[in-house]
Amino acid sequence: MSSNQSHSAIIFGSISIDRIENIHGSFNKVLGGSAAYALLANPKKTCELVGVVGNDFSDNHFKMLNDHSISTESLTQIKGNTFCWGGKYEDDFSRRKTLYVDPGVSDLYIPKLSDNSKNCSYILLGNTAPHLQMNLLNQMNSKPFVMLDTFQLYIDIANKELKDLIKLTDLLCINFNEAISLSELNSPTIDEMAKKILDLGPKNLIIKDGENGSSFFNAKEKFSIKAYPIKKVIDTTGAGDSYIGGVLLGMSRGMNIFESMKMGAVMASFCIEGIGTEGLANINEEDIALRKEWMDKNHTS
Repeated sequence: MSSNQSHSAIIFGSISIDRIENIHGSFNKVLGGSAAYALLANPKKTCELVGVVGNDFSDNHFKMLNDHSISTESLTQIKGNTFCWGGKYEDDFSRRKTLYVDPGVSDLYIPKLSDNSKNCSYILLGNTAPHLQMNLLNQMNSKPFVMLDTFQLYIDIANKELKDLIKLTDLLCINFNEAISLSELNSPTIDEMAKKILDLGPKNLIIKDGENGSSFFNAKEKFSIKAYPIKKVIDTTGAGDSYIGGVLLGMSRGMNIFESMKMGAVMASFCIEGIGTEGLANINEEDIALRKEWMDKNHTS
């Protein structure tokens, strides 16, 4: 599918085929990747997906992404294997062990935006290599609001490139342990971490902390929100990607950052109720509104 008008938001990141092992069983050929989770945290046909898959990518997975994305003009398919990841979780989901990683065709990929994406208002850079994220930014004709989510791997192996990218970021979103690594401080408080990271150049910062909620920082303000409580957690894979996807959803609807973070918590809560992306696959506006109402009742601005 294609569109003849500029898209308001694009989502770029990994698209993967995952194997997940946890207390509920072993699950193979699960659709995953940062871009897939963030895309599915937004309603159908509101964002364009940018990424790469191999020719082993299933028709069902491709259909799901095609049905959800504004178009697949910027979704590239290359002969070879799709990026794949396997992980095993502790029974309480407090830790996970990576069983294997195969980058597949993602090692050969250079992103290429469709013309309709080059004037978008928002760009979400999900977990993928910083040099590819920078390449994408350099293709833009507009000056979009840039949201960046990164991963411990790139803090370790591409620190300089990541910090160059952070300087161009309007909103950096990372988890608590990644914030410790990026701050390079020993046993810091969250405020100390935030100050050090803001000194790297992002205009705004969100630090995610799982079931403990998330905290926002910039030069003028700071605040925290709770996580939406879930009775039975099925799988925490992609929760952080769904969170930043929800933040994008809120901002694209004109919400301020406080309200958008509530939307992030709502979308992360749906994600952890299913294996992989299935928790996000069939939610509707009424489902979202009910959980957002709980968030509103339990937070004051």
